[in-house]
Amino acid sequence: MSCRMLDGEERAAELKKEIAGELENLRARNKDPHLVALQVGENAASRVYLRSQQRAFDEAGIAYTLKQLPGETPESGVLSAVRELNDDDRYTGIIVQMPLPSHVNARAVQETLSPVKDVEAITPTNIGKLVFGDFTLAPCTASAAIEVYNLTGESMKGKEVVVVGHSEIVGKPLALMMLGHPTESATPTICHIATRCVRDHTLKADVVFVAVGKPGLIRGNDLKQGAVIIDIGINRIPLLDEGGNPVYDAKGKPRKQTVGDVDFASACTVASAISPVPGGVGPLTVTMLLRNTVRSAALQV
Repeated sequence: MSCRMLDGEERAAELKKEIAGELENLRARNKDPHLVALQVGENAASRVYLRSQQRAFDEAGIAYTLKQLPGETPESGVLSAVRELNDDDRYTGIIVQMPLPSHVNARAVQETLSPVKDVEAITPTNIGKLVFGDFTLAPCTASAAIEVYNLTGESMKGKEVVVVGHSEIVGKPLALMMLGHPTESATPTICHIATRCVRDHTLKADVVFVAVGKPGLIRGNDLKQGAVIIDIGINRIPLLDEGGNPVYDAKGKPRKQTVGDVDFASACTVASAISPVPGGVGPLTVTMLLRNTVRSAALQV
């Protein structure tokens, strides 16, 4: 069976053109979006995401500001900073970079964010709207995964869909988004750490979304023939040569490669379509952030 690659880069480029049109209409109404990113302390992974955000917003011509707080800032100070940004009319959108220091309750921060400025759609209000089929602002990664699936051109109506991973920003929102239409919905199953046998479920699935953060979790023999696989995981693992030995760079440091949660080679022998890592869901996640930033600003006109 030929396995189709679902190219997130190509879809991201198309969506950016659509976002540019929305942005032009918004500015015609005298509203200019401006996203502020709040970072507490230092985190290597967060720095990478911040750079990609800045680059994407610069390319789109949307204002982007980074505000940093020391890592030792108490929770009360972080919540106070969020409230100030909520009330600051210069900013139409707010994103709080994760992870937060261990002494700061992430849920308390999410609950403090203004829902209309919540460009990641992680507040209880915006998550709750998904239950009613309102996807105006939806979590970026979950939205990106749906966009990648849509590249197949197939409806999800009635399909058996398995989501492996039940996080509040990916797995749970994905399931809600699949149930958003009264007559066109899929039939989702969510697998998680307490699921007795994930393979029992994935073998029956027409579509499998995987978002766990464990490389090689799903292999070809875990999948139904002809299934569509959307790999949301991003993992950095050692690069090995053909003999299974680590590959080193010129400075003697082990080289690494980026892979998903699905064993790509074996899955491709079974799947009808699959999203690669990198190049699948990843490019669309920042694009969804751009779209949510423009939509958030439009809600404030």
